[in-house]
Amino acid sequence: MKTHYDFIIIGSGAGGGTIAYTLAGSGKSILILERGSFLPQEKENWDTIAVFDKERYHTKEVWKDKDGKDLHPGTGYWVGGNTKVYGAALFRLRERDFEEIQHVGGISPSWPLSYSDLEPYYAKAERLYDVHGKSGVDPT
Repeated sequence: MKTHYDFIIIGSGAGGGTIAYTLAGSGKSILILERGSFLPQEKENWDTIAVFDKERYHTKEVWKDKDGKDLHPGTGYWVGGNTKVYGAALFRLRERDFEEIQHVGGISPSWPLSYSDLEPYYAKAERLYDVHGKSGVDPT
């Protein structure tokens, strides 16, 4: 068994799968580690009530929030990760989302990166995933 890899990718969801796709032609040795098994092919895959309301494919595990209260993470451990049941929406943050925001409870600091730093990567991902909509329209 091989014990050295140039890249080890944890998970095959949207993030890991995109990185794997990008590195595939590099000639580098790549290992993808996946926690889950394959999502079963069944009628319920197409049932929005079963998938989203009843959370058929989400884990039943319970996490704790910062105050020790139960938190249901809404995550699923499948080959392809949560991307298997994510609803096909890929959002692009707006420029103002990277700026400092004053909330009732305090300040959300600005990001260390700007929108312009990430915009080329947004564009590349949108081409890869064939994202489309009305150009220039802010949905809010």
